[in-house]
Parts: sequence; C-alpha cells; structure tokens
Amino acid sequence: MYKLYADIIPVKGYSRSILFDITKNRYWYIPNELYGILTQAIDFTDLQALYPGDTGILEEYKSFLQENDLIFEVEPDEIHAFPAIDLKWHSPGMITNMIIDVDSETSFTSLSKINREIGKSGVEAILFRCFSETRLQELKEYIIYLNDDPSNRLRDIQLEISIPEKSDPEKITNDLKEVEKLPIVSTVTVYTLNKKLLTAPAEDGKIQVLEKSVTGPKNCGTIQGNIDSVNLEIISESMHHNSCLNCKLSIDSSGNIKNCPSMAQSFGNIAETTLAESLKHQDFKQYWNVTKDDIEGCKDCEFRYVCTDCRAYTERTHISPKGLDLSKPLKCGYNPYTGEWEEWSIHPLKQKAIQYYGMEKYI
Repeated sequence: MYKLYADIIPVKGYSRSILFDITKNRYWYIPNELYGILTQAIDFTDLQALYPGDTGILEEYKSFLQENDLIFEVEPDEIHAFPAIDLKWHSPGMITNMIIDVDSETSFTSLSKINREIGKSGVEAILFRCFSETRLQELKEYIIYLNDDPSNRLRDIQLEISIPEKSDPEKITNDLKEVEKLPIVSTVTVYTLNKKLLTAPAEDGKIQVLEKSVTGPKNCGTIQGNIDSVNLEIISESMHHNSCLNCKLSIDSSGNIKNCPSMAQSFGNIAETTLAESLKHQDFKQYWNVTKDDIEGCKDCEFRYVCTDCRAYTERTHISPKGLDLSKPLKCGYNPYTGEWEEWSIHPLKQKAIQYYGMEKYI
C-alpha cells in the first residue's frame, strides 16, 4: 500500500489538478482521475483488479509518483502513524503586511505619524509603490529610517518605482543602489521605457528593471500565468483567508487608509486617524476571510491556493447577499474550464468592467 507524502498537497480543478510540493517548492499537473486516487491510501493491486482495462495507465501513475518521490510504501496497520500536515494558518500580529503608495501629492510628514503603529501592529513586510521619481530621495530617507528603527518588526521591504523616459539615469541608478544596499530591502522593481535605465547594472542582484509603463494603482491586479513560490505559508493562508487582503493595511498616495490602495472605500486618513481606529471599522476586515473557494470561476481553478486575488478590479458579475464582490478578478486570463490562458483585456465579457473602472488607457 502507498501513501502520498504529507507535504504533497493535491488541489483539484475543473479540467485538471496539481500536486504541490511545499517542501521542495515544485509542482506537477496531473489528471483529475489521478487526484481521485491520491485522496486516500493507494493499493495499486486492488485498483488493477477493479479496473483491469486500465492496468497500463495505473502502472504509469505509479511510476510517475515513485520517480518523483511523491509516495511511500506503508503497511495498512501503520497508516495512522502518518497524519496529514496541519494546514491551519495563524499570525500573532494584527497586520502582517502593508502597501504604501507614493506620488507627487504624498505627505511624508503624515507618513511619519504611523511609524510607531507599524511596530505595534506587528507589520513584517511593506511594499512601497512610488509613481513619481521626484519623491524617490524622500522615500529613500524614509526607508532608511524604518530600516534603522528598532521598535518595528519589519523583516522585508520591497520597492516598486515608475521612471519616465525623460529622467536622469545616473541619479536614479545611484539612489536605487543606496536603497538596494539596505539589508531589509529584498527587491527593487523599476518600471521604465528609458533605454539607459534598462541596462543599468545591479550590484547585489536586487534591482529588476522591466520595460513597462506603470502610471498608478490601476496598473495593479494582474494575475500572472506562472507560479513563483510554493510553500506551506502561502497555501495554508490561501485555504482559509483572502490571499491578497488578509491582515493587510494600505495607504494610498493621499494618505487614505484602505484594504488596498486601488479600492474605493477609505477608513480614514493618516493625517487625522490612527491605524488602530481604522482597524475597528466594521467593514475593514470584510474581505479577509473570502477565499478563492468563494469566488466565481476561481473555485474551480487548480491554481487557487497559490494565486493572488484582486477585489479592487473584478468582472463585477457576482455579489453576495452581504454585498461582497465574489466575481472573478478582472485581470485574470485563465479559463479553468478549458485549461487555457488568453490576454485578459481582449475578452468581450470583460469590456463592460474595463469601462466601469476607466481602465481603457491602461491596457
């Protein structure tokens, strides 16, 4: 008798399934027929006796599972000694991550008011999105302050910055390299069409330069057709919570406190409201426990536990009785019913939502 290793997590989709190895950060696509076999202890001898016409296929399944070290042999009376892995998710902090947007209107004086609260809330990671290269110097100084502040619990800072074509590549590169040297900074992503910046060298490999124009929050929310990371943290959180908004607090470029900078609802402004006060609002956590199993289309998708979600931009087709938007993310081009990807912006059924969000010039 054989059993799937506990750290191999099978996820069933409509047209196919996936096996995720959360220890070795890898995955395999499998047919749904194999998924059905793997949900229990496997006796290939019994299966071949039950399905004599499928002996060849069953042998192929067994070879595939053994060659990739996905199953192990066990005596029937020892099955209980190998329990399933605990997929519960818990965080000791009220807020684990933040997004802070910066543009020409951002007040760093107001931002400084939340410094102490970043530590008190238990924030471990911050993504800064800078849409104005003229504020990079001030943002760099603010990140340095956070890096040196012993009162916070920050472990990771990421920076995304949009650089226009007409900019000084040497000055921008020097500023970015100063930020890159900070141990707390893990990645610096530059969006630009400036050819000189596209070839700028990166000393520590943290700087990634992408030939793309990003002008504001409406450029976010795109669901990519690749799987960057497979681990217990990602999968367990996605099984029980919203993979984008859970334990997240965001501040848009005007200082408004939101779930996500791209979402319309605000819970106050940092100039006059504390983060703690915003967290007490009855609607602040309304999407935290909305999983992909609740969302139309996504609930039939094999990628649902490793995919980022987007409640800011959706197809606007399904609203729950409580008023929650359970529609598929607008910027996802994957069809779980055919197993095919397409460019999301050309789909005819998405055009109405694109017009609703005023997104025509961003695609």
